[in-house]
Amino acid sequence: MTPATASRWAKASSATRPRSLGGCATCRSRHVKCDESRPSCLVCRNLGLTCEKYEIRLVFDAIDTQGSRCRRPLFTEDMRQRMSEQLVDSVNPDDAATLLRRIDDLCEEQEQQLDSYFNTRQGPFGAFRAPRPEPEFIEALTCVAMKSPQDLHVPIMDDFNTAFDDALINDPLMECLFGGLDVNTTGDFQTESFLNITGTENHELSSQQSVAEGSGILMGLSQQIQNTPTIPNLAPLEAPFLLSVYKNKVIKLFSPIQSRKSPWEMLHVPSAMASFAQLAMGEQPGNAQSCVFYAILATGAYVQCASSTSQGNREYWQRQSESYAISAQNYLKVALQDMSVIPKKSKYKDILVALMSMNTIFAYQGDEDRIRRCLLDCENWIRFRGIPKTRKSRKVRLLHHCYVYLRIFYESTSVSHVRDSNVQLDMDASPDTVTSVTSSRSFRLRQWEGQFDQRMNELKERHLGENDIHLEIPGRWDSTMYPHVFGMPETLLFLLSQVTRLGNERDMSDLDGGSNSLDFRQFSSRARSLERYICTWRPASTPFRGEDDGDHLNDSDVVQTNTMQCNHMVLALHKALLIFFYRRIYDVDPTILQDRVWQVHDSLSRCDHGDIPTTPLLWAAFVAACEALDPVLQTWFANWFDRSFKASGLQNFKLALGIAKQVWEKQGQSLSNDSSTSWPQIMRDNSMSMFYV
Repeated sequence: MTPATASRWAKASSATRPRSLGGCATCRSRHVKCDESRPSCLVCRNLGLTCEKYEIRLVFDAIDTQGSRCRRPLFTEDMRQRMSEQLVDSVNPDDAATLLRRIDDLCEEQEQQLDSYFNTRQGPFGAFRAPRPEPEFIEALTCVAMKSPQDLHVPIMDDFNTAFDDALINDPLMECLFGGLDVNTTGDFQTESFLNITGTENHELSSQQSVAEGSGILMGLSQQIQNTPTIPNLAPLEAPFLLSVYKNKVIKLFSPIQSRKSPWEMLHVPSAMASFAQLAMGEQPGNAQSCVFYAILATGAYVQCASSTSQGNREYWQRQSESYAISAQNYLKVALQDMSVIPKKSKYKDILVALMSMNTIFAYQGDEDRIRRCLLDCENWIRFRGIPKTRKSRKVRLLHHCYVYLRIFYESTSVSHVRDSNVQLDMDASPDTVTSVTSSRSFRLRQWEGQFDQRMNELKERHLGENDIHLEIPGRWDSTMYPHVFGMPETLLFLLSQVTRLGNERDMSDLDGGSNSLDFRQFSSRARSLERYICTWRPASTPFRGEDDGDHLNDSDVVQTNTMQCNHMVLALHKALLIFFYRRIYDVDPTILQDRVWQVHDSLSRCDHGDIPTTPLLWAAFVAACEALDPVLQTWFANWFDRSFKASGLQNFKLALGIAKQVWEKQGQSLSNDSSTSWPQIMRDNSMSMFYV
């Protein structure tokens, strides 16, 4: 052995061997190393031995002149678990912050006197401070034990560990920490002495007073945080509540399918939440995002106004909704101005989301002129900025689908604007968007070659499917999103668009004598093709569902409910489409349509589960109700519209009921003079239009 090796060996032999100070009793008795796993160590489990758990051994010296000593856990795992559970159960979660804050306040008062001793306790929480230690009186240092309530009696168990008792009595720090606490070797402890100490001196309060005063302190603290000058909160006070109303109530109005990948869940709500977070931090979001944010607040306020029972609440929410709507409109103006500068400050889809959000506000206001202008602005924005995009993201395509969906339903019942469809409309400035380049694209027939049935079976190319924003071109497009977003096939929307166009050609022929419309042969050929296809159309057997792969909405019960709801909706829409065709194209007598009206009534009854109807159901109910002759049917439809209006606050339900009542009145008068009336005639005479959300 070399001298260097011998020296290292001597140093290693003289060093203290590390010891496991927390091993279980079994490993310590066997003199083996314990891994100290809880509740039983791995050594005992691997050898099949009974782990004797861990001892309660703790030595805490106030004056340690012999160096550090070993310290053991004071309580077992079971005891600590029960103490933790009892600590949680003993304090109301709403009172914990109040009690801790009160302790802080009391400690701050005592901190002014640096050399004073104090202790305080509120509920199970306590704080104390010992005087500064000085050499001349260290040995005389003692801490006064915490006082227990006078009516609290702590019994001493017979089997109390005397060694622990001696350590508790002789150690002043232990006496301060655990004075009045009864602990025995079996792991039991007296619960009242540990958790229900109410305090000392003049700091004792009843639980009722603590809750009341604590609530006041928390409200004051919350108010201080909101009004802090360093980070001003720019968000309206009602913003969290109104955002919740929009997310939980309003979104259900847009589609019968509730999906996490819907345009509203993916675009509207996240944009509003991000704007709210920026405002809460004192920052100002972009103009387009601000428009969406305040538009959503206005929509939520309209819903609250409709659901309020007291006059005062209705007036308050009405004022708030109008104020938020004005703010959204002003932000939209600035956002559109920003798009004309370089570099652009807003994105294409943000502007489109803002325009769609404004359309929802106008629907709640019942402003028909603004709704039409907003839809035309959406179309111009899509044609000028969206269609030229060679590759469109999923979010952009979702927004395009939402626009086409609303525009087709709107044009189908907007017969009062037909006479302006063959001329360039006025270039008036829109009050909503600074400048409105009104669309000259009208819902007129598009000329295409080939048989209708043959063209409907052809597969569209991608660019045709994505850019056919009015569904003019017949064909099949498998990448359509209407079944996933709205629970309805694209072919139904296409047929509705084609019937609307053919009906507009008929109206134009009546207005100008047929100079700018199809001749009779072309008209009758197209009408027969549409009639044959609509009558033989059948829905697909594939159930309608959202695109939420792996999310909770794809549970079997939810999928079944969505499928049944969508099937009834599609059936009602198909029967209403037949009524719409015979009324707009052939203008048949309403007595011929009564069987179809009853079929729509039955389908709507199956869809009626107390929810607010979506756009297809409103359209189907309006078309069928205007042809109803039976007083029983008229009463049912009247109650349906009235109930939907009261539940949603949407003016379109009220407008539909008003038009239907005028038609019923005219039909009752026409029985004596052999002349029939229809809803297109009523709406043209009164310059009215139906609108949807």
